Amino acid sequence: MKKPLIAVGTGVVLGLGVGIAQAQDGEAAAKELGCTACHAEATKLVGPSYQDVAERYEGDEAKILETVQDNVENGGSGNWEEETGGTPMPPQPDAAGETEQLEAIASWISGMAE
Repeated sequence: MKKPLIAVGTGVVLGLGVGIAQAQDGEAAAKELGCTACHAEATKLVGPSYQDVAERYEGDEAKILETVQDNVENGGSGNWEEETGGTPMPPQPDAAGETEQLEAIASWISGMAE
């Protein structure tokens, strides 16, 4: 009986470790791709905070990824008027196509939903 409990316990610990690693990877990717020049975790800079994005999309990682990829490739405007005062997000050609890093960012952001 103890072996299954230990195995489950280990799986939970390993699962938590993966979540922490993904968050670190997402935060590191956001810094590396230059996202943090305009976005911060909890406060609005030029663009909305990552927490605001997570809440708007209700932590839906797939929707966050889709939105991030679209805005990185094409730029964006009009979706965050109240936060940005109408300042558009220009396309980010250095980040476009960086699928693995954008996935890590989306995962990190989705984890901030309350």
